[in-house]
Amino acid sequence: MTVKFFVLIATIFSLLILENKFPFFSYQNSWLSRITNNLELGVINSISSSLLTIAIAQYFSFDGLHQGIIATISSPVMTGILSFLIIDIYMYFWHRSMHVFPLAWRFHRLHHTDRSMNISTAYRFHPIEIIGSSIPKLILIWWLGISSNFVLIYELVFTVIVALHHSNLYLPASIDRILAQLIVTPNYHRIHHSQIVTETNSNYGSVLTWWDRIFGTYRSRLDLVNIQLGVSDEVRDLNIWQSLLLPISNQKYQQPKEVPEEDV
Repeated sequence: MTVKFFVLIATIFSLLILENKFPFFSYQNSWLSRITNNLELGVINSISSSLLTIAIAQYFSFDGLHQGIIATISSPVMTGILSFLIIDIYMYFWHRSMHVFPLAWRFHRLHHTDRSMNISTAYRFHPIEIIGSSIPKLILIWWLGISSNFVLIYELVFTVIVALHHSNLYLPASIDRILAQLIVTPNYHRIHHSQIVTETNSNYGSVLTWWDRIFGTYRSRLDLVNIQLGVSDEVRDLNIWQSLLLPISNQKYQQPKEVPEEDV
């Protein structure tokens, strides 16, 4: 936990400096006012996730008491690679399910209501979604016998990549395109936050972009600077209480309406 916390803080401060020095979008409203709610959600989610992990650890052992399929592989290198891929493909399908099922979208929709992406957007999730994604992931890790060391490696990479691709950092298109052959980049993920439904329902990857290409959910776009972020039916700047109550509010829970291709 100490290593992960250090990586998290270092990543946040590094990207805060970079995205303000080299911004992709030029926002007119106060930078501080945009991130307060997101970071409050991040703190709540961090506490919730930590408590959940401790509680589940009382019943499941990640080292020694359960020998899953992964634990039987003799090669540490192959074990590490396979562990990484399994956790990442789980995250892909979890994310995709949050867009497919109406009840799941009620909670995930909060993440997409941010109309000005920056590093804090990486932490704009409803606590119920965080808890919901963590329980099956932890059980899967235990069932397969994935070592806690490999879980930590994935979590460290995940922490950095997710912060990066939600940031407002400008990367030259050529560099972003090369990196996107392997990992999720800012331009790659900005498409996912578009109000156009075919773009919102694409580019689900968390760390690796391979899953979108394999399962047919990859989408590209050239005029990224013209992307309208957020969801069309929610224009409020939500505070922490509005964010937590959003899934049970009287708002409509439809995904953004698709617009004609020539208007994109």
